[in-house]
Order: sequence, then C-alpha cells, then structure tokens
Amino acid sequence: MAWLSAAASLDVHPNTFRYRLRRAAEIAEISLNDAEQRFAAMLKLRLARPVH
Repeated sequence: MAWLSAAASLDVHPNTFRYRLRRAAEIAEISLNDAEQRFAAMLKLRLARPVH
C-alpha cells in the first residue's frame, strides 16, 4: 500500500490523501487504473517543474 507511505510523507491522513488523489484525477480527466495515463501525467508534472 504505497499510498499509506505517501500520505505519511506528506503528513496527511491516508483518507485525505486518497480523496485528493481521486479528485485530482477527476479534474485532470485521467484514470489512475490506466498505467499509460498515470505515466503521461507523471511526465507532464515533472516537465512542468522549473529547473534550478
């Protein structure tokens, strides 16, 4: 259950983390069950970060 450790590292309740993740997927209109869509979303987020 990787979402438990992700929630802990963000210092939020696991249910809060799961809700926010589902809500972000809803807004972005992606399926978290689709590996290709998850990868594309991760790649877009990483490319959007400013380079230091």
